[in-house]
Amino acid sequence: MTRAEQADILVAGGGPAGCAAAIGLARAGFEVALVTAPRRPAVTEGLSARVVRFLEQPGFERARAALGPCVRRQASWNGRATDANLEWVVERAAFDRALLDDVAAAGVQVAVASLRDLRRVDGAWHAQALRADFLVEARGRRAPGRRRHGPPAIALAQSWTGLAPHACTAIAPFDRGFAWFATAGSGRGSLQVVVAPPERGTSPVALLASVPPARTWLEGASPCSPVAVRHAGTSRAQVSFEPARIRIGDAALALDPLSGHGVFEAFASATAAVPVVSTLLRRPADAALAQTFYEERVEQAFLRFARTARDFYRIEERWRGAPFWQARCDWPDDLPAHASPSAGAPQIRTKPVVEDGFVVAREVIVTADQPRGVFTVDGVPLVPLLRAAQAGRVDRGQGQVETALAWLRYRGLLPS
Repeated sequence: MTRAEQADILVAGGGPAGCAAAIGLARAGFEVALVTAPRRPAVTEGLSARVVRFLEQPGFERARAALGPCVRRQASWNGRATDANLEWVVERAAFDRALLDDVAAAGVQVAVASLRDLRRVDGAWHAQALRADFLVEARGRRAPGRRRHGPPAIALAQSWTGLAPHACTAIAPFDRGFAWFATAGSGRGSLQVVVAPPERGTSPVALLASVPPARTWLEGASPCSPVAVRHAGTSRAQVSFEPARIRIGDAALALDPLSGHGVFEAFASATAAVPVVSTLLRRPADAALAQTFYEERVEQAFLRFARTARDFYRIEERWRGAPFWQARCDWPDDLPAHASPSAGAPQIRTKPVVEDGFVVAREVIVTADQPRGVFTVDGVPLVPLLRAAQAGRVDRGQGQVETALAWLRYRGLLPS
């Protein structure tokens, strides 16, 4: 095979997770190919400040340039209106194309084609004319494999034209679910609604038309696309890591859209996957360590996001007894989303962490709110610093060291 046909790693899926992983792995020195199916219908969305900070890294210049205006999201929850959160409005089709351009600029071979024929034969992954030994599965909720599910939900999305010429994002609940709306100020925008799967025979168009908040958002506008329907419940892959495949983004962990962190988590999981894959392929003796690191990350993120969404659903009390709301107020459990830092004494343990681009075993400080452990603060390894401070051998005055010492004092590991 020619170099163009052979790759070290095949990335299946060209959304935010797949693109970020492809760029990261190419920078790590791997030969990477990405195959993505034609994109979904165009919608307008809002991206959080955390996504924008991620895009400020080198290599994402085109995606960053595709961001639209920054607005304050108008939220109505439990009868209270707020506008505390900043969002950047984007046309997702243009944003995703820009991401793929960044991927190609990083030296990754990009193919837009169906992934129906993706298969593993004789120890290698094959898709189109490409062959690779390792697969990064980034096809979102559509990725094959068994999953753990939260309360079922679907998202209905439709584009509209004739909107007022100012940028806006908004979210509001109603008895059967919640709706959100985004427009970049171009006169076009999108309405998206999350509800429990409707009874058979219910028209998606009729369901969208019945959403009370939409009447204000869409006044004077007309629909300009069919209604797109997709799964939107929280779920995670039962197996996120295998010897020749890793799942990232929604393929590993699909969040409730209420969180607003789906794109950021896609980027975060891709970032975590790069040292995991590097370890597996270049330091196979540490494969079990890499697997533990990644599976712990997916499970902790799954529980944290699920519990955070549960707490937010509980704030909305007007429809607490309605089926949609009741199911989400009781799932996944009654444990706190964020444990108190003082709930139990910190412990020093050896855990898998990322160091110099690989997963390694290092001593970390485990706390109730950081069960995976904290290795460094501001780049300073904590356990060696703690021991040096206890022995009176710390060179004080350096900004990074002082920040790490402050963390240790806050956790009660050093006297104030």
